[in-house]
Amino acid sequence: MFEETLVRTDLKTPDKNLVITIPCLKEKIDPLLIFFIITISSFILIISIKFHIFHLWAEFLRSTWILRLSTYPLLISAIIVISGIIFRTILWFHYKPMAVAPQEKVKWPIVSVIMPALNEEELIESAIESIFTCSYPKKRLEVICINDGSTDSTLYNMLKAKQKYGTRLEVINFSKNLGKRKALYTGLKKSKGDIIITVDTDSRIDRNAIKNLVIPLIKDKNTGAVSGRVEVLNDKENFLTRMLAIRYSISFNFGRAYQSVYGSVFCCPGALTAYRKHILKRFIHEWMNQKFCNVPCTYGEDRALTTQILKAGYMTRFQSNAVVYTKVPSTFSKMSRMYIRWTRSYIRESILFAKFMFTNYRSKHRVFPVIDFFFLNLLHPFHIFSFGLASYSFLVFPGFILRHMAFLIFAGFLLSLYYLRSNKSIVFLYGIPYALITAFCLWWIVPYAALTMKNQSWMTR
Repeated sequence: MFEETLVRTDLKTPDKNLVITIPCLKEKIDPLLIFFIITISSFILIISIKFHIFHLWAEFLRSTWILRLSTYPLLISAIIVISGIIFRTILWFHYKPMAVAPQEKVKWPIVSVIMPALNEEELIESAIESIFTCSYPKKRLEVICINDGSTDSTLYNMLKAKQKYGTRLEVINFSKNLGKRKALYTGLKKSKGDIIITVDTDSRIDRNAIKNLVIPLIKDKNTGAVSGRVEVLNDKENFLTRMLAIRYSISFNFGRAYQSVYGSVFCCPGALTAYRKHILKRFIHEWMNQKFCNVPCTYGEDRALTTQILKAGYMTRFQSNAVVYTKVPSTFSKMSRMYIRWTRSYIRESILFAKFMFTNYRSKHRVFPVIDFFFLNLLHPFHIFSFGLASYSFLVFPGFILRHMAFLIFAGFLLSLYYLRSNKSIVFLYGIPYALITAFCLWWIVPYAALTMKNQSWMTR
């Protein structure tokens, strides 16, 4: 099985009519998927030849001298991108979450769960309840909720929960909005635990998430932070949220999984991450006052913390068996604004990581992060370049766009198989329309984010 959980994940289960169940083949799922990937790849190649897609591309690229010159960077980039996918996939097949043996005695550390909230009246109570009903030892768990100047009933609901859970829950109130960094900073200063866990208040954690999350910190002293697995809470709300559920799953079950193999998860999410407190104390003031382009940083606090953990020489890991369910945008405009904010912090932290990635910032596993950094950052110019060529090709050969879309559909199907390996559900097919949306509707996110880096608006609040 792809995942080994300490205890069964029981917060949310997929619809029975959507699940592919092949009990006799569970142990052979990886060889079957490898065969499936090879088969689909061969099918894509045959379709491309059958419909003369390569021939049309060749004719198009020979039509002008400028396009002839573009052939070389396009071909080189395509080879590098495909090599990057192969590189990541090989690492991915080596991923396995850490677990404790049934007979193993574990001394669970004291953990402090910090939950900043701004206008989360709908979900705050259920988020707090999911913490207190988890399987972690009650006497070794404290929860700190920070109301960041909410204008709705968030504070009231926090105080209601305080009446229920007593001294185990501490509520801090900001009379005005000071930002998520200030809220986390205040929570850290108030905390008593050796391990700090951040949880978003629009989320619900699985009953065993905290136990599974801290296992790498118990077992490996060189691990500084551990990312949980973020799944979509409102996936059945509409077509977009179903597609985002696939995107989130691939981002964590594939992206962070293969990065965890070499100990460099580049972004441990605020929705669910555990940190060693003594490491955070080293740079928390620098993080709190972070500036980029002489502008104070207000978002991307989770990625910034991850960068600092890596810079301090520690590993960052991923636990696929530590699950949190979070609410995602249900409209295209909100999704775009979320991606813009994420991409700005991605660009900022990528620049900061590049400044030390060639140094001896840690004793081992320094080569793979550099290779992956190169592959990841080539994807964006390749996407923009490919979109530009595809758009121009439509003007030159209008009928070609339909064949090109057919090719993208097959390619999207192939990429969606990463979801199928970990979820065994037919909903992986939602990854196909999402691939088309990414190719044609989200290409502008990276250049726009790069040009508006000084804009520190959260946009979705």
